Amino acid sequence: MDHDVTLLLVRHGEAEGNKERRFIGQSDVPLSELGRRQALAIADRLTEVPISRIVSSDLQRARDTVNPLAEMLQLAVETYKGLREIENGEWSGLLASEIEQLWPEMWDKYRLGEDVPRPGGERWADVRARVVETVTEVADGAAPGEVVVVSTHGGPALQLVMWAAGVIWDGNIFRGSFGAILNASISTIRLPGPRLLGYNDVGHLAGGLLAEVRLPFRPGPITPGSPK
Repeated sequence: MDHDVTLLLVRHGEAEGNKERRFIGQSDVPLSELGRRQALAIADRLTEVPISRIVSSDLQRARDTVNPLAEMLQLAVETYKGLREIENGEWSGLLASEIEQLWPEMWDKYRLGEDVPRPGGERWADVRARVVETVTEVADGAAPGEVVVVSTHGGPALQLVMWAAGVIWDGNIFRGSFGAILNASISTIRLPGPRLLGYNDVGHLAGGLLAEVRLPFRPGPITPGSPK
């Protein structure tokens, strides 16, 4: 690629199951009532930006987060399976306590920072490979100077942010230095490079629209032997 393309990474709004800290993964759950309000706030925030394309994970919570913006801008939402959240396999829909009970050794490795393979699912490394490939494909097909909205999920968005920042993290991504990406936040990447221009922007989420960070464990780096 020999021309600049700007990607506005949007994590979907709050979805059913986020508040309970369920491992949703690729389960096709809808936005919550708060998530629908967050989608409207994103549309208001970005409606004056010269956006030419909107691409999204094909899961409904990601599509529905950018549908109000697409309607305002009279753009179609292009869907890509490569932008989906991690495939949780047998962990899908479960709470951390349920996973810990059924897979205690694997859960302890995950909690302490290892990139464990979900039974029947993916590793975070798998997610990084497919989302980088997908956004590179999107950017390669964009015109010079184009601004493209990319609606995706917490894991994929965080992997793309670390990729753009030049951070290689081989473990559980939520144990890395970037922490967690908030629901309905916007992060900005410029290609080629890539370059990270903005991270976790939630300036549009006022009046009770900002959801708390919801991880099944204490966020931030941790080393084996640290207190739970």
